[in-house]
Amino acid sequence: MAAHLKFLHSSDWHLDQPITGLTEIPAHLKKTLADAPYRAAESIFALALSEKVDFLLLAGDLVDLEKGGPRAAAFLLGQFERLNEKGIMVYWCGGSVDQPDRWPAAIELPANVVVFPSTMIEQAAHKRNGKVIATIIGSGYESRKRSPVDFRCEAETPFSIALCHGEFDTAAMAAQNIRYWALGGRHKRGVLDKTTTSAVYPGTPQSRLPGETGDHSCTMVVVDESGRFKVSEIDVDSVRWCPQKLSIAENASLDDLKTAIADRCQKLRSEFADGLTLVKWRIEPHGSFNPRLRNGDWHTELLAWARLEFGQSQHAVWTARIAIDPPESLPGEWHEEDTILGDFLRAVGRYQADASLAFVLPTYKAIDGDEDSWYSELSRVDAGDRELILKRAAMAGVEYLARSEMAENA
Repeated sequence: MAAHLKFLHSSDWHLDQPITGLTEIPAHLKKTLADAPYRAAESIFALALSEKVDFLLLAGDLVDLEKGGPRAAAFLLGQFERLNEKGIMVYWCGGSVDQPDRWPAAIELPANVVVFPSTMIEQAAHKRNGKVIATIIGSGYESRKRSPVDFRCEAETPFSIALCHGEFDTAAMAAQNIRYWALGGRHKRGVLDKTTTSAVYPGTPQSRLPGETGDHSCTMVVVDESGRFKVSEIDVDSVRWCPQKLSIAENASLDDLKTAIADRCQKLRSEFADGLTLVKWRIEPHGSFNPRLRNGDWHTELLAWARLEFGQSQHAVWTARIAIDPPESLPGEWHEEDTILGDFLRAVGRYQADASLAFVLPTYKAIDGDEDSWYSELSRVDAGDRELILKRAAMAGVEYLARSEMAENA
């Protein structure tokens, strides 16, 4: 596609927010983790320069300057100036943490940066050689939910873009003569394609939490002479959370576990050769229960081995946690015992056999008095989660009430 217009779209950088979810951070990875949000943002500016885009759209929540401090302000100013030197414009609408009135008045933004206010909707005409080739209709975050109707424009408007932050009624977007909705406010990428328009949440370019899994990117839009356009995502992250599941036989040896993890680590390393992969392993055993698989010494050795073998370089696969699922079933004779363990397992079995039995914890009360507390949620779990909870409960009972048997067989 011959480009008549080319631009990048990004949002939700949160430069002030570190990566979390690690119970311990090794010294050799501290700088990598601390700098990750900045490296992702810098990659976006570098991409704007290498691709010679017409402009960069920033849809809010770049940084809370009160938390980001001088480093964040200096970084943004420096990167904006890099684009300014090459004549690349930046159109920026504020989010909930980076609204324009929070930017220090003493720090002047370069001339190529156009900031849209949160209190009203404004238009900016982007020109090339004196001719308008795109119109950006923008507004920063507003606490009330805006309507797409607020961003309506005329059909003959040169390639029209709505730049905004927050949640919108997507059903009405196609009727407003906006060709591209550059949205911000979600960490997960989302794309809504209609016949004549696309609405894109590019997501954060750098994940922070274990739940923000996989690759993270910014969005490139290329428009041809006829007005048709192509939307693509380009990865810019340097650290990724990639939870992994491994199916292992209950009678697996420690070497079997190491081999399975090593094979997967090699695959992860090849898929993200230039970045750091953070992994939480979930081992799913199958077959007859074998207490050796849950040997505490095995777990300690396996964790230390995985970190030493694959987690020492800057582009490592770092194991944050190894968790082993409960067994498919426990020895039948344990359920028949006239012991506390037997009583406990029979009670769990009743809940497994009868899905109508709700989880009830009547002796506990929420600290804040909120009836919709975490324990009340236990009565509303789906069938899959319910079964896993019950299996984990049974295994917890075994670990506390049958330690001697576990130790003898480990």
